[in-house]
Amino acid sequence: MKKYIGELKQHPEALFILGYMLFPLLALVVAVLGFFMVLGGHKVFGLIMLLVPTQIFIFSAMWAIKNRKLLLEEK
Repeated sequence: MKKYIGELKQHPEALFILGYMLFPLLALVVAVLGFFMVLGGHKVFGLIMLLVPTQIFIFSAMWAIKNRKLLLEEK
């Protein structure tokens, strides 16, 4: 896994797709799912869905954008 992530850091196109498309979309989907779970009566699990996976996807997107920017500045 570490080898794959190390190779991923060398491709700005892949980091662009992850940082600007995939991770934000997944964060939005998980946030909407958590919101509907709270509205549906599953408050605890809905709040967990709102807080934990959404934040993981947001910070992953920020990681990918930062690494892409550093890679492009390096070239």
